[in-house]
Amino acid sequence: MWLFVLAASFAGEAKAAQLLSVVSQDDSTVEVIDTSTDALVATLPVTKGPATIAAAPNGRKLYITHPDAGKLTVLDGASLTPPRVVDVGGTPFGVAVAPDGRVFVSDWQRNVLTVLDGNSLTRIVEIPVGRSPAHVAIAPLGGRVFVANREGDSVSVIDMKALHVIATVPVGHAPFALTVSPGGDRLYVTNVQSSDLSVLGAETLETLDTVKVGSMPYGVAVTPNSERVFITNQQSGSVSVMDAEALVVTYKTNVGRYPEGVVIEPDGSKAYVANWASGDISVLNGETGQELRRIKASSGARALAIVPAG
Repeated sequence: MWLFVLAASFAGEAKAAQLLSVVSQDDSTVEVIDTSTDALVATLPVTKGPATIAAAPNGRKLYITHPDAGKLTVLDGASLTPPRVVDVGGTPFGVAVAPDGRVFVSDWQRNVLTVLDGNSLTRIVEIPVGRSPAHVAIAPLGGRVFVANREGDSVSVIDMKALHVIATVPVGHAPFALTVSPGGDRLYVTNVQSSDLSVLGAETLETLDTVKVGSMPYGVAVTPNSERVFITNQQSGSVSVMDAEALVVTYKTNVGRYPEGVVIEPDGSKAYVANWASGDISVLNGETGQELRRIKASSGARALAIVPAG
């Protein structure tokens, strides 16, 4: 059951209230933070070993993978009602949700992308991809799904309608996280072992540049105006901020130990970084990248998602 730790009211806020969900792998919890105050609202125990989280485009549902248990947890994004747990089998890791509700889940050990019906969560198809598929990203306007193949040094590109691979694009060494720019024109891929960021055209699939960042980049997010890219550097304990037009790193800030997941508020004012080893969340200025504060989280804070409150 939900453990409410702070009474929160979102009425009368100057801007639309948002809820930040923090997945903590070690403690097997999801913590919910009101981003208007950066205060903890609720804590939910979930199935053992949660890894990644994704929000539906409308923010109404959250999807959490559990690789060791072969499970997928589905939460209501705002009402904090008890979760639905689905047995998807295999080792589900990355997850992304299409505008039509279909759920795309990578299977780390079986090297496939599983497509689930948005309502029943039954399997529609399994699509073979590269070795050790990690994170998944969707470009709704282009009708494509992208999968980072950690051991394949590549990204699989799937046609979202036909549900088959249309291209396999080489990137750096050990790609892990990836995201599509809000405008849908760019794909950003973090390469853990080569410590760089691949920048690709989401339509052309051409490599526009490869940008050196910190050591072992594990997470990436783009500001709503597409002007800046935030990259978490796990081994460096830092976040690099890249100018998306110039494709150069303009700022680097130290955060907690082993930062991984990163998300940015819809208005671009703040970025949040999950620091896995130190069990806290760094709150950054969305314009400059400067660290504003840290929020204590459960042990093993790893992945983040933001949805509207109410």
